[in-house]
Amino acid sequence: MTKNYMQNRELSWLNFNDRVLDEADDKTVPIGERLKFISIFSNNLDEFLMIRVGGLFDKLITEADKTDKTGMTAEDQINAIYLKLGYLYKKRDSIYREVNTEMENYKIYGLEIKDLSKAELERVKAYFNEYLTPILSPAIVSKHSPFPQLYNNRLAIILRLQKENKIKHGIITFPINCPKIIYLNSEKTRYILTEYVILKFAHKLFKKFSTLNATVIRITRNADINLDEDIYDEDEDYVDHIKSLLRQRGRLAPVRLELSKDLEKDTMKLLKKSLKLPEKYFLITSSPMDFSYVNDLLKALPKNIIEQITYKKIMSQLPANIDMNCSIMEQIRQKDLLLSYPYDSIAPFLKLLKEAAGDPKVISIKITIYRMAHKTRIVDYLCRAAENGKNVFVIMELRARFDESNNINWFEKLKEAGCTVIFGLEDFKVHSKVCLISSMEDSGDINFISQIGTGNYNEITAQSYTDLSLLTANQEIGQDIDNFFKNIPTENLNGTYKSIIVSPFSIKNKFIKLIDKEIEKQKQTQNGRIIMKMNSLTDADIIDALVKASQADVKIDLIVRGISCLLPDVKDYSENIRITSIVGRFLEHSRIYVFGQLDDAQIFISSADCMPRNLEKRVEVAAPIYDEEIKQRIYKLLEISLKDNIKARFMTSDGKYVRKELDEPLDSQIYFVQEAYENAGQKL
Repeated sequence: MTKNYMQNRELSWLNFNDRVLDEADDKTVPIGERLKFISIFSNNLDEFLMIRVGGLFDKLITEADKTDKTGMTAEDQINAIYLKLGYLYKKRDSIYREVNTEMENYKIYGLEIKDLSKAELERVKAYFNEYLTPILSPAIVSKHSPFPQLYNNRLAIILRLQKENKIKHGIITFPINCPKIIYLNSEKTRYILTEYVILKFAHKLFKKFSTLNATVIRITRNADINLDEDIYDEDEDYVDHIKSLLRQRGRLAPVRLELSKDLEKDTMKLLKKSLKLPEKYFLITSSPMDFSYVNDLLKALPKNIIEQITYKKIMSQLPANIDMNCSIMEQIRQKDLLLSYPYDSIAPFLKLLKEAAGDPKVISIKITIYRMAHKTRIVDYLCRAAENGKNVFVIMELRARFDESNNINWFEKLKEAGCTVIFGLEDFKVHSKVCLISSMEDSGDINFISQIGTGNYNEITAQSYTDLSLLTANQEIGQDIDNFFKNIPTENLNGTYKSIIVSPFSIKNKFIKLIDKEIEKQKQTQNGRIIMKMNSLTDADIIDALVKASQADVKIDLIVRGISCLLPDVKDYSENIRITSIVGRFLEHSRIYVFGQLDDAQIFISSADCMPRNLEKRVEVAAPIYDEEIKQRIYKLLEISLKDNIKARFMTSDGKYVRKELDEPLDSQIYFVQEAYENAGQKL
């Protein structure tokens, strides 16, 4: 039965991505950052189409009549998605035109062919002849030369050609190493996108034909290869198997075709037939199709201009209660420490690993790895520890979507250094973020130092994602994590733990019990309270439990950056639930679960969102916060986030986002930046 307090997951995600696009339309955001938000929106959309819509296309074949929790079939969802995409494309095109024009106020000119001077036109013509022509692959489509393979998310040009009154079609595919931008002056402030140049001179590659028209196209393919469920030969090397599956991504069935303009009927017919893609999945855009050029542009522009068009540079700060000149391990043994990224620096955690790698008392370092930076000191320190004779045990998830190749590279380096590396579990991704350092004391006792985080071990994202990292010498937690590292390799997913909670068997049940406890508390003392912060909320059981609590008058605040299948403020169901989404300079990524008022609250931080995949299909860890000062700090973090009225939006009962009423202006992320600087004795 359809529940009127739930909305479709995919449509909720599109509403979230619309919020990202709103940041690109915000005149208070620096113009270069607005361009970045268009790029983020577009990249998000590419991944959504490859994975989520790709999965729906699969369901058209395997589960055509099955409905989701909102009563929609796969076809219903696809139709609703593409209807929304039409609106989003028009909105993006309009914002892009405005942003590109406003960049000219800073003497930055993103040009089209019609904007070039005669000298610039000659320059790009020469560039085409000298550099582009040798790397392009033109082809005529005919009976003897079938339609070429168009690779996922790679640009191409289709030409309508004529020879002796016969219409032909030509295709030019762009190689992966094709430059994205051609700079027209030494300062690199005048530029043109490469596809515009190729489009202008494409006819030169088909000299025996007259070119009637030419159009830039880009195909997006289903990339929903389920690495979790794929069957492989146990005699085959698992790394080679993953590499083989990754190569398939570029050749799967298409789910979208983007066009720079409308096409003639015969050209449309050719594309529909060759790609086996109905015309309703064709989308026309006047914006660039590949916004990955934005990062290249912002790296190339002069420093004095970059400073004018981007956010003021902010440095992560060292917390005042951490002394980097003293042993980090000893400081953790004295008191639990909490790092709040990106406001706090990741340096104390890196120093912890470095110190452990060289400490003669340390006998082992164990860690889970999901996503890492392309350059990381974490792997260096793990390798150093192994080379120093310590037992370094790594659970690495090779199936971290779109990071598989990077993880394969790190696996090979860790293995070469002498680390023991396992690849998680066959049926469950290991998504937890835990690290355990074990020391042998002079007494012969084992002493544990644990780290539990909400985000990846990644020095790059630690500068732009909001995450929490707990460093604790609590021996009960340490023993639990030691047991965790014994249980996972032996496929004992339902292990017994005293402090931590582990999915796929425990987190959901524990959270529902804690929600029920707040219901009972509300009945007895009128003091029930729930605050949750996460990336997405889609789990129906958690949603039902929250609705039940709302009906019992428990006050519930949910800070959900992305998808929320739960609708707030629905009469008789969720009237006591408020949902806030924060989209700002930093990506909100921490997962925090609070049950109760501050004086008696149970607080957990976790790698898990409230989604079926996290709670039922992944190995996740939620850790309790025992230290009272850290509890107060986390509670304050949530309270400030809920007061945000600059970058926060309320979700309404129909799933839309609206601005909060302005009282005293408060941007929670800027508040935390200022607080970190003040605590570190630095000036912003």
